[in-house]
Parts: sequence; C-alpha cells; structure tokens
Amino acid sequence: MVASSNDRSSGRSSSNKLRGVHAFMHPLLRLATGVEDTPQRFRQFHRLVRRALEAPDFSAERTALAIEVLYALDDLQLDDESASAFRVEWLDAMTSSVDSAVLHEHRALEQLAQEGLHLSRQAWTVRDVHFDGLPFLKLQRLRPSTDDSDRPLRLPVSTTGSLNSCVNTAIKAVRDDRLKTWDSANCLAVLRSIAILSVHESEQKRSFFQPKERKDYFLGVCQGLWLEVAKQLASTREAKDHECFWDGSLQRVLALHISGIAFVDQTVTSEQSEIYRVSAAILAEPDPPTGESKAGTLLVVRGPIPAASNKEDAETIRTYKPLLIPQPVAVMPSHREVDAVLTALAKEFPWATNVVGELGSMLRARSFFGVKELCLSPVLIVGYPGAGKSRFIRRVAEHLKLPYLPLPLGGRTDTKLISGTSRGWAGGEPTPLLRLMLQHKSASGLVLLDEIDKAVVTDSNSPPVTSVLLGLMEPETAARWHDGFLQTTCNFTRLSFWATANSLKTMPAALLSRFTVLYMPEPRPEDMQVLVQGITEDIAREWRLPLGVLPLAPQAMYEGARLNARELRRMVMQFLSEWSAENLRPERLH
Repeated sequence: MVASSNDRSSGRSSSNKLRGVHAFMHPLLRLATGVEDTPQRFRQFHRLVRRALEAPDFSAERTALAIEVLYALDDLQLDDESASAFRVEWLDAMTSSVDSAVLHEHRALEQLAQEGLHLSRQAWTVRDVHFDGLPFLKLQRLRPSTDDSDRPLRLPVSTTGSLNSCVNTAIKAVRDDRLKTWDSANCLAVLRSIAILSVHESEQKRSFFQPKERKDYFLGVCQGLWLEVAKQLASTREAKDHECFWDGSLQRVLALHISGIAFVDQTVTSEQSEIYRVSAAILAEPDPPTGESKAGTLLVVRGPIPAASNKEDAETIRTYKPLLIPQPVAVMPSHREVDAVLTALAKEFPWATNVVGELGSMLRARSFFGVKELCLSPVLIVGYPGAGKSRFIRRVAEHLKLPYLPLPLGGRTDTKLISGTSRGWAGGEPTPLLRLMLQHKSASGLVLLDEIDKAVVTDSNSPPVTSVLLGLMEPETAARWHDGFLQTTCNFTRLSFWATANSLKTMPAALLSRFTVLYMPEPRPEDMQVLVQGITEDIAREWRLPLGVLPLAPQAMYEGARLNARELRRMVMQFLSEWSAENLRPERLH
C-alpha cells in the first residue's frame, strides 16, 4: 500500500504537517497530514484529505470534502482490509467535527463490517416493496460460519450508536427548520437508519433489544420523523428513483414486521401516501408550466434557496422557508356573494358607478364560467386627488377578503419597494410581495401601486420602478420572477395589481397597456353624507373601536359643499376632537 522510497516525492518535510489534527494511525492518513513525505501515486488524494482537514469544523465545505474523500478512496484500489481500516478511522474523525447523516450512516456500515457483518446496499434501490418479509434488511455474515449459525445476529453497540446519531441529526434539522435544505442522500441515510434500528435487535441492552422497545421507538420517535423526512425526499429531483421511501410502502412493511397489520393501519394511511405523491408531482417537476399546481394551492417559492454565509441573511431565509410548500389560493366568491360585494361598494362609493361596474364585469364573468380561484386583472384608476381611489381599492380587498399590500410609489427613485434588497446589505430582505404571502399564509393578494404616475425616473444605472412592474403585469414573467435575496424563482401569478394615478401624461406606454384604465370622478355634494359615514368607520377601525361608537359629523357642517375625500377627512377629525373635548371631559363623565 505504501510506496517505496524511490516513489516518494521530494521536498515535502514533516514541518508541513497540519497542526491540531487527529493523531491518525493509518499510514495513508499519517502521510496526508504531513508526518512523512507523500508518495507520488497518493499525492492528489492527500491534497483532498488535507483540504478536508483544513476546512472549518461543522461547515458545509468540510462535510462535502469528507464524503468526497470516501469516494476518492475507491480509485486507489487498496486491498479490502486496508480500505476498511482507513474508512473507519476517517469516519471516526469526521463525524466528531461535522453533523452529516450520510457520514453517520457510512460509519455505521463500516462498524458493521468490522464485526464481520453486512447489509446489502443494493437492496435499498428496489422500487416495489411487498409484504413478503424483509430479506433486504436481513443481517448477514461476511464469512459464513457453521458454529453459531443458529444464533440471531444483532447490531453491534457501535453500529447502533452511529445509526442513532444519524437519526438525531434529522431530529435537530427538523427542530432548527433546516430539513428543507437537505438533499436526497441525507434523507435516505436517515430513513435507512430508522428501518435498521426498528427491525434488528441490538447488543446494546439499554435499547432496541426487545421487540416492544423497537415498536415504542418506531411509534414514539420515528413515525413523525419519517413523515417529515419522506416529504423532503419527495421534493428532491431524485424522488422518482426512491419512491418506496416516500410513498408509504416501505413504512408499511416496517410496521408489519414490528407489530402486525393493526400497527400498519395505525402508522401509514392512504391519505399520507397521497400527500407524498402530490409533493413529488409538484416539487420534482423541473420547470412546471405557468401557474400549474394542485387545485386550490400554488407553489410560490420554487426553490431551492441557496445557503447564505451571512448570519442575518441566513436567519431571514429561514423565516421565508414556509413558502417552499404550496400556499392556499383565494377562492372565487359565489354569484350571491359577488352581488353582495357590488351592492356594498355601490353604497359606499355612489360617485364611482363606472369603477364598481367594471369590477362587477370581472367578477360575474369569472363566477358564471365556474372559475375556482380569485384573481383580478390589472386596473389603473385615474382621478383628481382626494377622489377616494386608494380607499376604494382597499375596500375591494376587504370585501373580497384578499390580503392587501399598499405600495406608495410617489417619489420613488429605486426598485427596492418592489424587488427588495440583495443579500449582503444591512437590512436586506426579499420582495415585500413575499412578505405579504408569508404573513397571510396565502398565494393571493391585492397589491395597490399608489401614485404610480409619480414614480421618479432618474439617470442612474438602476432601472425605474415602472420598468420593473412590467414583469409583474405579464403572467408568463410573473410565474418566473427571480427574487434577488432568496436567489430563486417565485410565482406571483395569483396576485392582483391595481394602481392609482392623477394623470396619464408620465405613464410609459408599455406599462399603461397592461392596465384597464378607469376614471373616478370627485364625490358630488349629494355624496358627502355617505362619504362622511365611510370616513368615520375607517377612523374607528384605525383606532380599533367598534363601529358605531364614534359620532357622525352633523350634515350642516358639509351640506352643499364640494369637498374631496382628504378635505372631508380633516373636517371629520376636527369634529371628533371638538366633540370629545366637549362630551368626554372627566367632569362630564361623573
């Protein structure tokens, strides 16, 4: 195994050895860490070992390199005994400085081999699992012996410990919300470890010795963990190659082996199996067509989300990871509900009959054709300041029970309000559109682009706000919106974008063509009473008071006047201030 003296490279002395590393015994490891000069044939392999040892403890780099060393070892064509000794010592060292399910499983299998036992790895690749026993999980001797052939084979204590470490790695990942970042190799390592521990007796007397102990372990610890890991496996690209691990069939076989058919029914249901199939169909699709998802849901963040090196960025990414699973979509209201919404809006905004009528056309057409999901076409409401444009859009969202996000674009010179901030900047975060979905746990929403005509166009290198909006107005590009912070593709096709403007003179023609443009006139004198009541109710909601508590301004204050909504609101606020001072003074309350 070790090369002769004339095969050694010159110029490498023991002074180059790594400091503070494990005191290895295997010759290959001793050479790699600089105890002796490196033989020429092992030089490339040793550079890989040194890179792994120099990487920071518990880092993704160290984990990946530690696994790469194991694969590179096979290319050296060592004898079985020497290769096995290397793997055992290498894995003992690496599993103390990284937390990898794959490495823990490798270590368990090497420890099993050290005891003269093995478990066929090829058997795990089967696609169809039946209730005819578990031959692929049966422990076998590497060298059969007739002396103790009748004695049942048990897991060595060391193997049991490594398999336990593998399972515990998954438990910590679930607890820390890191499981969604796992690849298929880590998921499979955990599921295989659960299967081996649940089926085999262990020489460790404290646990996994009696069938009841293994049943309690499977039911109390591993049943819920299996579901979580299996769902993550179903979302990976390689899911179709490992279907028996996530569709419930292997879990059923384990349950049958442990405790019979009654336990099978308790452990895995057909509904859970269907969940796995749906997850694979949605998440394993490489590039699904626009808006395609399970009925009633939408996969907003299509992932995966690359890891962040900055601690604050990593914490923000963790906050948004719930959007990696499909989110509910707002349900289209019935014909009767649509009529009720339109009637209420017509009473609140009697001067905006054309705008209410256009909304009615949108909703009724969708309802009559049996549309299931609620999403409105882009609308731009134009009118004089104080006509009630922004308030109308907010009330539309409230009546339709849509999450609402107002974005004030007036005077904006950058796109951060829409696109968010890239990683690495202080206070960086994804687009506010994702924050809306995260807060309301919904893929739907009504976004107000307020004063869109006042978005400032500058000569800077950054694109204007209006150009960024073009992609959100088109379903094809909205379905593949790239978020610069999460660094992945998002689907915004269930968001409705309505905007307000005082004039169309500064609106780019390309953006204007995306909207249905409606004119909202100013309130008429005969609309003042309705408008005062609406404004008073809005103030009550802002102050978190029950509706009807605040007094209405007397009609004599505004009768015959032609005031816009802002002027009328100031008048109502002045009236409430004077009324409270007159009627709610402490001496008046006694």
